Amino acid sequence: MLVGTSNLTKNMDNACVTELEIPLIVIMENAVNAAIKNLDIEENNSYTVVCGVGNNGGDGLGIARKLSILGKKVDIFLVGKREKLTECSSINFKILENMGLSLKFLNEKNKIDLENSLKNTDACVDAIFGTGLKRDVSGIFADVIEFMNNYSKKIYAIDISSGLDSDTGNIMGVAVKAFKTISFEFYKRGFLNYKADDYIGKVVVEEIGVPKFIKDKFHNNEFIADKNEITKFINKKDKNAHKGNFGRVSIVAGSRGFYGAAKIATESAVKTGSGLVTLISDSDVQEKLCTVFTEAMTVNYSEKERVRKLLCSSNAIGIGPGMGDNNTTLKIIESILKEVSCPIIIDADGINCLKNNKNILKDSKRDILITPHPMELSRITGFSMEYINENRIDAAKEAARTLKSIVLLKGNRTVITDGYTTYINMTGNSAMANGGMGDCLTGIITSLAGQNIPLFEAAVIGTYLHGYTGDRLAEEKYTVNASDIIEKIPYIMKEFERL
Repeated sequence: MLVGTSNLTKNMDNACVTELEIPLIVIMENAVNAAIKNLDIEENNSYTVVCGVGNNGGDGLGIARKLSILGKKVDIFLVGKREKLTECSSINFKILENMGLSLKFLNEKNKIDLENSLKNTDACVDAIFGTGLKRDVSGIFADVIEFMNNYSKKIYAIDISSGLDSDTGNIMGVAVKAFKTISFEFYKRGFLNYKADDYIGKVVVEEIGVPKFIKDKFHNNEFIADKNEITKFINKKDKNAHKGNFGRVSIVAGSRGFYGAAKIATESAVKTGSGLVTLISDSDVQEKLCTVFTEAMTVNYSEKERVRKLLCSSNAIGIGPGMGDNNTTLKIIESILKEVSCPIIIDADGINCLKNNKNILKDSKRDILITPHPMELSRITGFSMEYINENRIDAAKEAARTLKSIVLLKGNRTVITDGYTTYINMTGNSAMANGGMGDCLTGIITSLAGQNIPLFEAAVIGTYLHGYTGDRLAEEKYTVNASDIIEKIPYIMKEFERL
């Protein structure tokens, strides 16, 4: 699924009209038909349709026409002056007039008519502002939105909730609180802002006839991770395959008092399907865990030649969980980056210890993935927490380009980017908000990278599977722990293999 901006909408529409000579009214009619499919017409018998004077309002006028034809009771309101209707909106307006349908222009004197309509209809359709809104909503427009929020039983937003900035997700003074948003061609970037959650409801993305090559021409390579795409990488195991076919991975993790992080990362790599998994740690961690593991091997740092051979023969290495933000961790990372050529996943304290040593990443010729949460990204980049939380995609992309690494910015709607191509992961839930989840994710991604999946794709797939497994478990469990994910993920991968 594509993620897009207001400029993408504008450029896409212009290209369809000028290059392909598709009349804009045709695209609008496609949008109307797509919206109708999602207005739950089996449940709702009456609608209040509130339109602006722009093309989003034109969509609303077309929707009102279709609903009337389907036998629904429809009250139609327009906010703004008739002479300001766009060309396509004016066409749909004239059709309504010719059909004899009543339409009221809203002003300060007749707002009570909107209130009465909203109270007495099953649903409201919001078609006031589209993706181009960049100013605060005020005056009669703000009043109308407040009425809609206060008196509607449920609101269906067309393309975007009116009052929401489609690029940032910021609320422009006041915004419609939608039950469902029917978005066209792509998922709006602003929907990814946590602030937008209370305004967008369930989001449905519908295609309206824009050719793929037009979208590709203007799209900025930002995507929502999609289940169908993920399944392409979960291959059915050949009956003649052996452990050597599924990768040798090393997990460098743990320190005194932080045994759990090493255990979780190692066991998640095992359960995700690696052929051979070895935990490399200090002697204290090895002593505690060597008798716990039944499928993974262990080795400690003092066995220098054995460690070197293991690292150099690894297909992927995960490093950082539970190691401590100290000079020892830094030296281990430096050594590994000099010695090995395989993909490297750096997590937790592995990231923290690089905050004053970023050139280690910039100068490396290896494929590197760092997996920070917002505070860790702030430490390593100097970006403020406010900037990161307000601009998750841009902050992650800038960090990836600067550090010459793939960045996986954790949190709800995890961002995975190499600075040029970006995926947003929509799986996962708050039941998973507890210790060890990041260590589990590190093990999963390391395992996938070791199974000959390119590091960027391994990060996208691993994040999706991690969250998807948590979503499935959260259907029955109030709290989902890392150990739950580790136990369940082989079953989830089998489910994906069969798709």
